Amino acid sequence: MGEGDFIKKPDRRFKLLVLIQGLWGVTLVVLALWWGTLLKQQSDEIATLQTQLGVPEPQVQSRLDRNMRMIEGESGTFILLILVTNGILLFFYARDTRRSRSLEAFFASITHELRTPLTSIRLQAEALKDIEDNPKHTPYLNRLLEDAARLEGQVQQTLELARIEGGGELRPQPVRIRNWIQSRIIPQYTLNESRLVFDLDIEDGLIRADSSALNMAFRNLFDNALKYSKSAPTRIKITGSRSADSEHYCLSVNHENSTFSGDPGSLGKLFYRGTNSQGAGVGLYLIQTLMKKMSGSARFKPSEGKFIAELEFTLESEGTHV
Repeated sequence: MGEGDFIKKPDRRFKLLVLIQGLWGVTLVVLALWWGTLLKQQSDEIATLQTQLGVPEPQVQSRLDRNMRMIEGESGTFILLILVTNGILLFFYARDTRRSRSLEAFFASITHELRTPLTSIRLQAEALKDIEDNPKHTPYLNRLLEDAARLEGQVQQTLELARIEGGGELRPQPVRIRNWIQSRIIPQYTLNESRLVFDLDIEDGLIRADSSALNMAFRNLFDNALKYSKSAPTRIKITGSRSADSEHYCLSVNHENSTFSGDPGSLGKLFYRGTNSQGAGVGLYLIQTLMKKMSGSARFKPSEGKFIAELEFTLESEGTHV
């Protein structure tokens, strides 16, 4: 993802707005000419009737000229005001678009630059942990590794959010969900992360999803579970089954020992943080956004001691899968 990813969508919007403004201006001019022609014809007919009724012709002509000047002046002023107002709005929109585009490009650039040093810090901390013999230093190294991993996750979240908000698209494809979770998601945590324990009850199903988006959604859910777990290890139950209409696949991720508290109705809103939040309020919003991009949906249901995320996917016809 580069600066061009952020420029494409604003440019398309601006060109579309200019086109709409141009069509609106042409429409106004055409309507003004049509109304003017119609009013002139009616004024001429009224003047003819007045002449037939015996009104002096100079008086009739004077009234006709006055009416036409009034119609031309008022209608012309009205149309000019509308066109000028539209032009001002277009100017401010263009200015704000340029500013927004510059900020997004800078934001993407600086976030990209952060990834390299963070990765380097994590790798060096891992190397130190491998060669360090002093047990007193182990807690500090573990904390350093956790902080580096959390920062890497935040940077990745921010990059993905900026890409999606900037008009980036996903590439959904058929995914065999049970095999995908067992082979690609769970090993990421069970091999190197002993604090997570999984209970799987997943019916097989072929869904339409983007692999990178799926991975990010699960990572956000698992990271939240680690943050808000009452005790170790953190237990997560994942269940999945086809819907009654056999058109959707419902996946439930249940963190059974959660301490999260907040307004359930606000979950999924950008930058919303619960009363005991430890994050930036981006993860759940990003999950909802990614699910919508994949023609699915996401719902979050916190309750006493539990946090349930329900993800609904579109089922694919049986065939090629990943």
